[in-house]
Amino acid sequence: MGRMTTTLLAVVVCLLAYALPASAQQVFAPGRFVIDGIPVSCGPLPTIVTSSLPDVAMNNGQAILVNASAFFALPTFIKLFIYAHECGHYVVGMSEDGADCFATKLGRDQGWFPPNAFRLLIAAFRDNPGDWTHRPGPARLRNMTACYQSP
Repeated sequence: MGRMTTTLLAVVVCLLAYALPASAQQVFAPGRFVIDGIPVSCGPLPTIVTSSLPDVAMNNGQAILVNASAFFALPTFIKLFIYAHECGHYVVGMSEDGADCFATKLGRDQGWFPPNAFRLLIAAFRDNPGDWTHRPGPARLRNMTACYQSP
């Protein structure tokens, strides 16, 4: 994806998130968002839970955006991975592999992905076909497994 397209997408998502009526979104200050009893944060970024988002979650550079209807229906370990992946974009930039690696290591280090949970994460991504920004499951899993096993 080109830099101009990425920038335009970020601006549109940002405008979408902040243009929604207050009843359609909930804003959590940095460090105040909790996933199934587990506090999570992404540095200085707030988390915005919204009812209208074209994906499960996104990072627009100013906040972590979470699609309420899609995100909260997922198992805890998937929600934690997705949140950490979006935070990874804040830390490492637009690289999907970098965000996956960040999320995998963070989850391992925080105790979210002990070996059994990591196996469940692998199973969840194994048959994923990928999309316009994410590689297919087997390629993502090679990267995630290498990250999980590295210091």
